[in-house]
Amino acid sequence: MSGEVEEWSNFFDQMFHEAKKQIQKRYRLEEDGSGPPEIVAVREIAANLHCPVRIVDVKIDTNKHKHIQDRICQMIRYDFSQLGLASSMVEYLGVVDADDSERFRELFVNSFGLQDGYFEDFCKDFRTIGFFDDQTNLYVQFSPYDIRKYFNKFVFDFLSHVFDSAVVQRIRETSRKGVDWLSKFKLNPDPIVPYAELVKMDKIVGFFPRFSEGTGIEKLQEDTCNIQLMPGVPEEVVRIFRNAKDLYIYGFFRYSFFTIAQHYAFLALESAIKNRYYQSFPKENTLTNERGESVKIGDIDHQRIIDFCRRNRWNVYKLRINGEKFAFKTSDLLDWLEHKGIVTRWERKLCNRGMDIRNYMSHLTSPSVIMPSHSAQSLAFVADLINRLYSH
Repeated sequence: MSGEVEEWSNFFDQMFHEAKKQIQKRYRLEEDGSGPPEIVAVREIAANLHCPVRIVDVKIDTNKHKHIQDRICQMIRYDFSQLGLASSMVEYLGVVDADDSERFRELFVNSFGLQDGYFEDFCKDFRTIGFFDDQTNLYVQFSPYDIRKYFNKFVFDFLSHVFDSAVVQRIRETSRKGVDWLSKFKLNPDPIVPYAELVKMDKIVGFFPRFSEGTGIEKLQEDTCNIQLMPGVPEEVVRIFRNAKDLYIYGFFRYSFFTIAQHYAFLALESAIKNRYYQSFPKENTLTNERGESVKIGDIDHQRIIDFCRRNRWNVYKLRINGEKFAFKTSDLLDWLEHKGIVTRWERKLCNRGMDIRNYMSHLTSPSVIMPSHSAQSLAFVADLINRLYSH
């Protein structure tokens, strides 16, 4: 049997070598070797992929089991707890006839470490392709074909069913936790306060004379209840603006929400400007790049156009849609609105002012603080501008 052990050792050396190459292609890192923690971890394991392997040839009656490709199949156990061997350490257990249930069960339980209760179900149709024990890091793979005949298919199945499912998923679950910053810097978590404490008026809000503990939140609702968007404003814009109004009201509990409410109001304005532009396009559109290459595309929006240009390496600044220059920048969008008569020169200046505020609030180096009255004025200002955009 020593000759067969050597043959299998060479086979798995070759298989692990090919698997490593494909893993490097599949899980890419940046040029400096950095990347997502789970990808770095996968690559580190791949670099040490050789592990002890236990294998048995299983003889199966293909007349009874039509999906089995060859009379000789393999059951393989990988011991991932001992990664990093210089070469594959293979233990070959010979050939077992699947109809010899006594011997096959003994191998199934004692040599492969599988539960006896799984044996009967496994032998009914031989469709289970793997068993994984995350406590011991043992993975047992069943291949319904002779792996020596279909090397490339076996490498693919190993990566898909063994490495990706048993190793990668486990790494991802661990990596999702990220760095334990609490332990690393001895940080204290935020205290969990009871509901009654959580919904108390913010002390800063209480300093304003027109607010009181009992009526403050009602006054905030009164500030915004008449600020409404007209019918015809797209649902996407309405939802963003609704968030802004809600944040203003919830400033009762957290004063900083007044600032976030103003920010969200101007985000709604940006959404309104872009949606107004894309409302002008038909169901099918022609995109043309600077080289004169064209492609037809269905419904479009800003991000879809940008993604298309990035994927196809088209210069987004020189793109034309249906023969007209693509309004990529804010200034392009405002030019288009004014050119089409959707906004006046004065309204265009108001939109530009709003977008300047949006940019300022989106690219902070220190937190800004907005008073409630200024936040409410911004909500009214933005609602008026959005309604002007969609009243034409």
